[in-house]
Amino acid sequence: MKIARGFLKPCFAVAGIAAVVAAIVGGITSGATAAWAVPAGVALAALGFAGSVWAVSLAEKIDLRLTLPMALITYSVKLALVLTILGIVKSTVPDALMPFACGIIGGALVWLATQVVWAYKAKIPYIELESRS
Repeated sequence: MKIARGFLKPCFAVAGIAAVVAAIVGGITSGATAAWAVPAGVALAALGFAGSVWAVSLAEKIDLRLTLPMALITYSVKLALVLTILGIVKSTVPDALMPFACGIIGGALVWLATQVVWAYKAKIPYIELESRS
């Protein structure tokens, strides 16, 4: 799994760039609230994806059969957390709800696109060859 986690650095880099661009575009188009809400949504998406990767990686170290249950558990926890955070944002800063949600969607798209490009270019063996001595 260590090789497969190699996409974390490029994904975080692209998510960081996306957050900066989102802050600038949000600030210009929708004002100060969007300038912090959109990049906060991008950051939440990036942290959610990274948390899933680390949780599944940890489960794999224990037993490979735990990876699917861990992935499902982390997905459920992330979904509940995002919905809770969206509810908090809606109740405390209603003007930030739409920019924050757009940031989450944009962050997820940027992260997944970067991960797809990385996986396409990566040289990851999909079968394990026994060493011949």
